[in-house]
Amino acid sequence: MTSLDQPNAAGPPQSPAADRDGSDASKPTPESLPNLLLAGIGRAGSSSLFWYLSQHPDICASSVKEPRYFLPLSEADEDATGSLGSLDGYTRLFDRCSAEPFRMEATPHYFNGGGRLVDGIRRSLPDPHVILTLRDPVTRTWSIYRAAMSILQIPKDLSFERYIDRSEQLYLSAAKRTPDNRPYWSIRGAVYADYLPAWFERFADDRLRVQYFEDIVADPPGVVAETCRWLGLDDSGVSGFRFSVENRTLGFRNKTLHRVALIANRQGLLRERRRLKAPLRALYQALNMGSQQEKMSDDARARLKAIFAEPNQRLASLLAGRGYRRLPSWLADGDDN
Repeated sequence: MTSLDQPNAAGPPQSPAADRDGSDASKPTPESLPNLLLAGIGRAGSSSLFWYLSQHPDICASSVKEPRYFLPLSEADEDATGSLGSLDGYTRLFDRCSAEPFRMEATPHYFNGGGRLVDGIRRSLPDPHVILTLRDPVTRTWSIYRAAMSILQIPKDLSFERYIDRSEQLYLSAAKRTPDNRPYWSIRGAVYADYLPAWFERFADDRLRVQYFEDIVADPPGVVAETCRWLGLDDSGVSGFRFSVENRTLGFRNKTLHRVALIANRQGLLRERRRLKAPLRALYQALNMGSQQEKMSDDARARLKAIFAEPNQRLASLLAGRGYRRLPSWLADGDDN
């Protein structure tokens, strides 16, 4: 839903962190902790990539896709406490793992967490690999607007232009993310150049990968095979994986039926029953999927391109300085697809 001189790059593996109060009673072993994080950003393919990679026999996925364990350290969230809880609950999400080389979780909001959160990951986990997924911020803003409307977080009659107004106001005010403004934090969160340095400064190339959403959509098997090779895993079985699209935004006809579906999804009732989930999802879409929403207007697209022009220039420079030569079209030539 991830190459500059690296004086601050990752050093030797770290021991699991003690609790913030100094105790280390739980002391999980390195083998019980995750070592592969899909750290975001949201609406950029992390759900699909999580599912694709979880099919590899050498990758064990967490029982909950989004544990959010490190979010209390986020510098972007107003309600972040700055303290981590015990690692025991976190490690229990990997109880089903055995001898797999990688234990994986995916929490998209990690991306915006800043240096404090990234330092927490480095202290707590033994030499983790991190994948950061980025997406054209213009189309991502549109996607977040549609998703927020689909899950009833914003008024059904809110126009995209008014949504941009509120999102831009939050960005210009440098507001932190809160439960109330979260649906409108789309522009602020997509100024990737403000958040990427915290990751680049703390992880070397063999531990940090930037992946583009557009490549995941265009060639899922190719992206997964390349990721496996980066992890040092055999990619010969990737062609036999299933590559369904996860976390797709859909309209709806009946609000009550849609609320029931949202509750089932949030409670994870079908998370471990993918063979049952697929036909039920198809049935729900046939019964309650609304007509396709109108496309983003040219005026709105132009406005968002102007907002993101300078941040994207900084992002392109950061990536090029790190050694990323093949940039997506929205960075390389200004085409936002």
